[in-house]
Amino acid sequence: MVKGLTNSSSDNEIEFDSRTQKKHYAHSMVDLAHKLAEMKHSILIELPITESIIDAIVASKKIKSHIARKRHFQFIGKLLLKTDHEAVIEALESQERNHEAGLIRQPFLQMWQEKVLEDNDLIASLYETHDHGDIQTLRQLVRAAAKENANTKKNRRKVFEHLRMMDNNEPLPSV
Repeated sequence: MVKGLTNSSSDNEIEFDSRTQKKHYAHSMVDLAHKLAEMKHSILIELPITESIIDAIVASKKIKSHIARKRHFQFIGKLLLKTDHEAVIEALESQERNHEAGLIRQPFLQMWQEKVLEDNDLIASLYETHDHGDIQTLRQLVRAAAKENANTKKNRRKVFEHLRMMDNNEPLPSV
């Protein structure tokens, strides 16, 4: 909850201590609307927001006039106030934490990728902790990456993505 706000249980309305707090809260909802508008549609669908908010966000991308766009984002902010916007904020923060955790693991996964491409015997050490189907797929991707031209890195990228997927399921051991 935002400081200085009280939530009356009877009408589910928010009461403000001052007019300034009310404006700050409205601006924070408009900022949230802007943040949602920058997201991909596939990510928006996963968030706990209503279909009307998603439709309004899609419509906002078509608006070119500055003032009309500003009013439309205020409208989206008002729609967010009527829904459980705190759940939306929590879901966004959770996605950001997951993204940051992935960025922290990226150098480790790149090191695994280089080691696996150099030494196929390293893959055998994964049989104890990971699914055999995942390991077989990894072997196939490594073979394809070894045959691949030095200019194209398509299969190397697939090896990295597969290692990331395996790491998300069960953390890879340190090399």
